[in-house]
Amino acid sequence: MRGARYRMTDDLNAELGRRLDEEQRMATALVALERRPGHVLLAAITPTGLTAQQWAMASDALAGLWQDFAIYQRVLAEARDETEPCALHRLLREPSIEVSRTVVERRLTGDVERVETLTLDQLGARMEAAFRVVDEIVEACGALHEAFLMGLAPLARRLGSARVLAAELGAEVAELAVLTAKVDDLDRTCAADPLSLAGRPPAEVLTALAAEIGEAAARLDAIAAVRNGWDATLADLEAALGDLAKLGEQERQARAMAAERIAGPPLAAPPDRLPALRQRLATLSGPVGWPARAAGLDALRRAVREAERELHCAHALAAGLMERRAELRGRFESFRAKATRLGHAEEPDLLRIDGDVRRLLWGRPCDLAAATRALLDYQRLLQQAAGQGRSA
Repeated sequence: MRGARYRMTDDLNAELGRRLDEEQRMATALVALERRPGHVLLAAITPTGLTAQQWAMASDALAGLWQDFAIYQRVLAEARDETEPCALHRLLREPSIEVSRTVVERRLTGDVERVETLTLDQLGARMEAAFRVVDEIVEACGALHEAFLMGLAPLARRLGSARVLAAELGAEVAELAVLTAKVDDLDRTCAADPLSLAGRPPAEVLTALAAEIGEAAARLDAIAAVRNGWDATLADLEAALGDLAKLGEQERQARAMAAERIAGPPLAAPPDRLPALRQRLATLSGPVGWPARAAGLDALRRAVREAERELHCAHALAAGLMERRAELRGRFESFRAKATRLGHAEEPDLLRIDGDVRRLLWGRPCDLAAATRALLDYQRLLQQAAGQGRSA
């Protein structure tokens, strides 16, 4: 009997030691919880929206957790001073911990109360459940606040730089005001109601916002590049108009040559856009503000490219007629060489068509359509003569 008593005492003392270790770990965890960034944030602000609702519940849970921990500590302090095994057993294992007392009926002879009691294990489980509730909210607040705050800082700086540049350029960029409002709104939400951002992944939200800011900043950078290279740009445009004038002269010469040497309706001359383009270049610096100048520059560049395209097309059309004549001449010489090699060059029909082809291709102006038909006739007769020669 005495041995059993000793064993029970040893078991209870071992359990008490384990409980005291748990008490230290609980104290460490609770202190660490209140030092976490999410708790520091929630304790320092007046939360709004969903965060206010969740924090009200979590703060109540945290207050109850501290109260339960105080009870837990008190029970262990009593147990540490207890020498009677039965009393120690009651404290450590029996539902002897009163956690609430509620009046259920009032009587003349005294109130009837319902007393809620728990074991130390049950109290610990209740504390663990409360800790998880608080920990989840504190962790979510801290993580969301940090993720958005860290991502918003560089975006705010880039927006600030863009606004400064816009002012320097004389640009009124309404988009910057909209983006600034977005960043400010997100910053306020991040500071006061981070839990409302839980359904919006920080990486996606910040990446999309960064892309919008990047596009607006890139447009301003492009205008700044125009400003910074203005003199060189004007010189380049002057050179481009000089090249356009040379191209126009080449097109006129090619068209004149085609009109002289190729029969047919005259080729339409492309519009002479050079005088208007020179006038636009002369007034390019007139508009106030670099955005207007940049827009004028872009429009002028497009107009120059279009004028170049028109001249190239017209030149290619005139040159194409001359190339077609050269191609037909080459084919004719090839056919004549074949006729000579086969011994048919002096045949009457081929000699007759030979004269027609030469007159058409080497005469001025050259009737390309008639020359093409005559050349096909020459080719056909040559093929017939060659076929008859093989039969013989």
